[in-house]
Amino acid sequence: MNKIAKLFLNKKTEEKFASARGTRVKVLFSSENPSLLGNTDKTTAIEMSPKSIRLEVAHPIEINSVLDISVTMDNCDRSYNLTGNIRWRLPSTQGRYQAILVLRERMDIRSDFKAWKANFEQNFEFDKVAY
Repeated sequence: MNKIAKLFLNKKTEEKFASARGTRVKVLFSSENPSLLGNTDKTTAIEMSPKSIRLEVAHPIEINSVLDISVTMDNCDRSYNLTGNIRWRLPSTQGRYQAILVLRERMDIRSDFKAWKANFEQNFEFDKVAY
């Protein structure tokens, strides 16, 4: 069996993304993108996972930019301070942009990355998807 067929047949179904309805993301800091500082956007059909967030923003964000964000949800009393790097960006509708923020732990400032990953299943309902 060739490599491509093996990869296709060995695909796993994993819990990956959740709808982010009722979620607000505020950019706390980004030295590469000062126009984003303090902006809060209510996300609607954007996706989240324990390790990444798909954001929709009004301005293009440079690939590899670092963003410090605060995430709050309608169904949760707490907020999560998270840090990540932009790994993907694409124009969206009405002049906006979608970008994937890959989350990571940060030691030099307060980070809720471990709590975000641990609480993800209770904060969101998400479907299993194959990739």
